[in-house]
Amino acid sequence: MDTTADEPIPAEIPTSTRWLFPEYNFERMDAEEFFPVIVERILNRGSWAEIRWLLDRYEKERIAAWVQRHGYRRLDKRALHYWCWMLGVREVRKPPWEQGTQAAL
Repeated sequence: MDTTADEPIPAEIPTSTRWLFPEYNFERMDAEEFFPVIVERILNRGSWAEIRWLLDRYEKERIAAWVQRHGYRRLDKRALHYWCWMLGVREVRKPPWEQGTQAAL
């Protein structure tokens, strides 16, 4: 196993995730400042190693709160349902124009 691809850079984000952030200056990304985009990209398209890093780096409750609040609009449907199930999120926040539709998962 090649560990050099997964070694964190000074910003603490695994270098293997660089491809998930093409519009950002990866070397300047801070794991706290960019928490929302990091969670979105890794939960949608990250590898299992990257997901393990995410769950080790941030508290499960913090990730679950992000999924509940932003997951409906920021995750694809399959990822949203999977992560709601894995994190125990029973209901997600929907945008106002979809308030009349079923929000429980």
